[in-house]
Amino acid sequence: MHLKRKVPSLVDLCVRTAIDNVRYLGDVGETDLDLLEHILPHCTVDQLMHIENSTVGRDLSPVTDKLWKKFYEKQFGTENANLVMKRMKQNNASFKWIKLYEAKLKDVEEAQNKSLDRIRQLYKKEDALITQASSFISIFKHQLVIK
Repeated sequence: MHLKRKVPSLVDLCVRTAIDNVRYLGDVGETDLDLLEHILPHCTVDQLMHIENSTVGRDLSPVTDKLWKKFYEKQFGTENANLVMKRMKQNNASFKWIKLYEAKLKDVEEAQNKSLDRIRQLYKKEDALITQASSFISIFKHQLVIK
C-alpha cells in the first residue's frame, strides 16, 4: 500500500523557512496577518520585541497581543495577569499587552534597584561601624602599649 504524502505548498515552505529563521526577522512590512499568526508564536520575547520595534507604520497587536499576554503570564504569573485584566474591566480600560509587559518589567527593575540601593546603604553603614570599631581598637591598643 502506498501512502501519498501531501506536497507542501510554496506558502507552507515560506512559512516554515520564516519560522526556522525567526531570529533574523525585523520589519515584517505588509506580511499577511494570517501568515504572521503562524510565524510569530515561535519568537522569544527579545525577537518579538525586535519585530515590533522594527515594523514601522503598522500595528501588529491583532497578532501579537495574545503572545504578549502569554509572555506576561509566564514572566509575572497568571495571578498577576488576571489581576491586570480585572482592573482593566473595573476601570473600563483596555491596554495592549506589550505596553503592560513593558510597564511591569520597568516596575520590577525599579523595585530591584531600590532593593540593591538599600543593601548598598546597609553595607556602607556596616563599613562605617567597622572602621570606627577598628579605629577605637587601634587607639585602645596604642594606649595599652604606652602605659
